[in-house]
Amino acid sequence: MTTFAPFELRATAALPAGWLAWLGTALRTARPTNIQPMPDGFGALVPALADHGVLPLLYLRLRDSASWPGLPRDVQQTLTAAFQDAATRALLQEAALSGLIAGLAAAGVRVALLKGAAVGRTVYGSPAERPINDFDLLVPRAQVEAARAALIGLGFRALNLPQSGRLGARLRQFRAELPFMGVGPQYGGLLVELHWALLEMPYYIHRIPMAEVWDAVEPTGEAGMWRPDRAALLLHAASHLALHHSRDLRLIWLLDIDRLAADSRLDWQRVVRLADAWNLALAVQASLDAAARWLGAPAPAEVMAQLQHRASDPAARALWGLGDERPGRAWRRAVTTLAVLPPRAKLSYAGWLALRAAVAAGDALRSRGIEARHAGR
Repeated sequence: MTTFAPFELRATAALPAGWLAWLGTALRTARPTNIQPMPDGFGALVPALADHGVLPLLYLRLRDSASWPGLPRDVQQTLTAAFQDAATRALLQEAALSGLIAGLAAAGVRVALLKGAAVGRTVYGSPAERPINDFDLLVPRAQVEAARAALIGLGFRALNLPQSGRLGARLRQFRAELPFMGVGPQYGGLLVELHWALLEMPYYIHRIPMAEVWDAVEPTGEAGMWRPDRAALLLHAASHLALHHSRDLRLIWLLDIDRLAADSRLDWQRVVRLADAWNLALAVQASLDAAARWLGAPAPAEVMAQLQHRASDPAARALWGLGDERPGRAWRRAVTTLAVLPPRAKLSYAGWLALRAAVAAGDALRSRGIEARHAGR
């Protein structure tokens, strides 16, 4: 039986055990010489497979295998349509991304791709194989204001943290990202998440030196586009899963980890060194282990042993799954963060919490005043 422990598969995209085992063989980086017949029930599982982001890659694997001619016609048509839709969407997204990067570059902002947009260019044959729903863009913290202004100038609106200047910078101190929604004809409906730190978790915002990430970025081969090196991409993929989606696993995230682990250009000793320095050994070890059990992710045994040895840190265990979407998340995050931060950072974080509460209270009072004035008209 396929198990992803300590992770839990997304509840709204459940798949039968037989299907999970078959997908693990069909989709792994090391292509099987012969793909076994597809289990029954494909039609009913299409929504779940789409939610997991695996339909385009599944189409390519089956199309190039001896199994394709024997598939029912409706299965072939559904898979073909899914890939064509993904390819069309990717083409439109690429055009939008080029415009975004050009606009940010014109404002003097340096940009690196994160998450699916970065991984899709690094370890997949094309962006169409790795569907994404938004763009995650990393910028230096010192250029956040310039990037924010550039995105607004391109037709985006910030979805939170509207403050700018010194107050805005202070409110962003223990935040890692700011979402923008595109409006207007060119970018309407496009979600862009602007990042200046790797993880939306105050402990790791304090822990991970972003200069070390920026010093190792690599060009994607497209004008003005960069991405973190493969070791940083692997750590980011693993930690995002462990910290924010431990109870909401999508299969595409394990496929990302499998492909990064199989990349011959990955520096495993850098992975171990960064995991130790950033206190992410637990997340990386658990993610690699889950990917290995499902997909055979080829992490060297000595690397897994080194990660296992470093995976017992109490802070890392306390932070596991802290970003999962669950009731009371904000309260648990604040209490746990105060418990694990070093003393000086703890004081700074407490001050930040107080400032954020004061700003929120002021915003609420202004909103009530506006509503009262409107009601009195």
